[in-house]
Amino acid sequence: MSKNVNSTQFRTVDVDAYDEDQYEDDTREDASGDQEVAERAAQVKQLLNQTKSKDALKLALQNPPLGHKDGNVKQQNYETVVSVLKSFRTSDIDGAVEDLTNIEVDVLMKYLYKGFTANPDKSATLLLWHERAVKKGGLGSIIRVMVDRKGV
Repeated sequence: MSKNVNSTQFRTVDVDAYDEDQYEDDTREDASGDQEVAERAAQVKQLLNQTKSKDALKLALQNPPLGHKDGNVKQQNYETVVSVLKSFRTSDIDGAVEDLTNIEVDVLMKYLYKGFTANPDKSATLLLWHERAVKKGGLGSIIRVMVDRKGV
């Protein structure tokens, strides 16, 4: 039997603070996200012109505008990532995915799923990337992307 049967310490937790209906996602309200995405797009384009596709992919997946309110900023970053993905030859996809960290694979998966919903008829390239990303990140990567509330 417990020594402290009459303890009321558990009653000090405010369970209403954990209510799902009151949860609000973090949002970025600063204007720096727009400038940051534009600069990153220019740097990625420069790397692609130098045929440094792997470096361009890593740069494109860095610091995505997850909580940004402006949909144009997210769309511009999505287009940057897709342009990098389409620049790879099929034989180079495996090596590129293997060089990514687990966090970068998760971000890549977010962009792949966004691409599937945005252009379902033009997703053949994205399916190749998805296959390689699942091989690297496993099913856990898919689950993390599906349950994450912050979209790209």
